Amino acid sequence: MKTSGIALVLAAVIAAPAILATGGAAQTTPTEQDIINALQKRGDESGEFTNVRSLSGDRGVTVTGGERTVPSINLKVNFAFDSSQLNNESLLTLDVLGRALSSEELKGQAIEIVGHTDAKGTLEYNDALSQRRAASVVTYIVRNFTLDPALLSSKGMGERQLLDKDNPEAGINRRVEIRNVTPTR
Repeated sequence: MKTSGIALVLAAVIAAPAILATGGAAQTTPTEQDIINALQKRGDESGEFTNVRSLSGDRGVTVTGGERTVPSINLKVNFAFDSSQLNNESLLTLDVLGRALSSEELKGQAIEIVGHTDAKGTLEYNDALSQRRAASVVTYIVRNFTLDPALLSSKGMGERQLLDKDNPEAGINRRVEIRNVTPTR
């Protein structure tokens, strides 16, 4: 009984710095398979897609789907303040993304990287910042993985598609969305 109590306390002490660093919520990084599953084309001959999996967590992973949408996944990618410079934590997430995009399942697929911001700043400023950030992600992926650059594109949406419309300046709105825009045959 004493041993399990000590182990529990030890585990809490070890986890405390990570919990404090994330603001009290554990962060999860999506796996390569999570990304592959989210981005694989699904549907019938009509080209409609259904939402078959949903992931959540402070890492900002969300799978979207439904009629006439493309498979996509939102990733929390951190940048230096007011910049398109990627931070070290984000490089780990982008390495997982790069490996997923290099997989046999996604090889040859057209992928669009879409940057999103919160509503701080002007609409024009946020559009430009989100475009620079999306381009930064594409540049990193192309430089570090064997992918056809012609199949990767970037787009900035600024604050136009907030995830939390009730809290337009919330951190959840700052994200990078990965879309599989390969035309359906």
